Amino acid sequence: MKPIPFFLALLYVPLFGEPTEVREWRSTAGTTIKAAALKVEGGQVFLKADDGREFKVAVDKFADQDRAFLKDHFAIKAPEPGQPTASGVAMVEGGVTYPQGEVSGPIDAGEGSTLFVYVPKTLREGRLAPLMFHTGAGGGSGNSVKAYAEGAEFNGWVIASSVQSRNGPDHPEVNHEHSKRCVEHLLGNLPIDEERVYFTGNSGGGAMSFYNALRIKSAGNMPIIGYSPDKKYEKKQYCYGIGGNTDYNRYLTAHAVAEFGDRGFHRFHPGGHSNGPDWMGDEGITWLNGRYLGDQRKDSDLDAERLDYEASMIEWITTLQDAHPYRAHYWCHFLKDEYEIEGPNAAIVSGLLGELSKEPNNVRYTEGIAALDEFSDKYYVGEGEGGGSQFKHTSSKIEKAAEKLAEGYEGVPLIEDIAKGLGNPTVGK
Repeated sequence: MKPIPFFLALLYVPLFGEPTEVREWRSTAGTTIKAAALKVEGGQVFLKADDGREFKVAVDKFADQDRAFLKDHFAIKAPEPGQPTASGVAMVEGGVTYPQGEVSGPIDAGEGSTLFVYVPKTLREGRLAPLMFHTGAGGGSGNSVKAYAEGAEFNGWVIASSVQSRNGPDHPEVNHEHSKRCVEHLLGNLPIDEERVYFTGNSGGGAMSFYNALRIKSAGNMPIIGYSPDKKYEKKQYCYGIGGNTDYNRYLTAHAVAEFGDRGFHRFHPGGHSNGPDWMGDEGITWLNGRYLGDQRKDSDLDAERLDYEASMIEWITTLQDAHPYRAHYWCHFLKDEYEIEGPNAAIVSGLLGELSKEPNNVRYTEGIAALDEFSDKYYVGEGEGGGSQFKHTSSKIEKAAEKLAEGYEGVPLIEDIAKGLGNPTVGK
């Protein structure tokens, strides 16, 4: 028997009523089990069998009659029409080593290593948070982590930065030792998921993001105008490379990102060897988070986190609709086609996507983001003496391809300007 979407939407809301009596539950497949339902949270029914075993089963595995029983027993209320369904898992309030919602530091991690950290207010009870660790070309500071505060809150990530990691004679071995001590300190003092540590940084710090991601347990990185110093990669990780369209590292970044296949993405901003807008880094964190959660869909332990990600995304998309509708369209498309959203929130995203798609330039912006990444793969990978850093470099092939791309996206916000610059000679800042 197929699940009823209405009940699914209801049951994704957390329930805190009294446990049920021991009773027989029937699944959609016709199997039965005797247990008491302790609670429903994050799309999961927490059960306790006669023998004391406790386990959880996804709500959509229960037969219609049992879902109806749970709805009545726990007095479940449906979300308001058009509102996304969240897990309802409580936020953490206090009791964290470093204060939430503000930058802390410098913090002593031992043996001469110090760091700054931002702990989001959106931490959830009983849930480990991903970590984004920053290494700068000129050392880290409070501003290094503050730049990603919005992305941290939106995704529930901890952001930290090494003070000592910088370009110079300590790059990369000594810088790595500082990073390692800092990450170990954070894992020991904050509720961080050691399976989901990511690295970022600019220029030489972006190089360190690759170097660290290979040597410290990591899920991936977000290099900014960066490159891999030893051209070694862990291709099961994710890589979201950010760079200026005329940056002299653009070929190196392109080559590195391409090594990750469909787990890599090259995102451009207009400009040279600079970090680009902070919002692009926030979007990088959001992309990394969505790709991981979507690709791990078989892991039911992440169901509640997926609901919270989806709810945050939908709320954020609605705030983008007026000022940046093209960005809102891209993220609806991402949720539908890359994250592959399911369940009660899918209908909301489809509705938003349909409305935003009425404006042709919104659709063309989303197509343009993909076209820029494809341009990187086709024209930048291997260019300039095997893909190395190149000053004042371009080629007639690149120029012609960039001109054609710009013509195809004439009038599209950001895309046309970025495409025009892709064919220009590389520069510094």
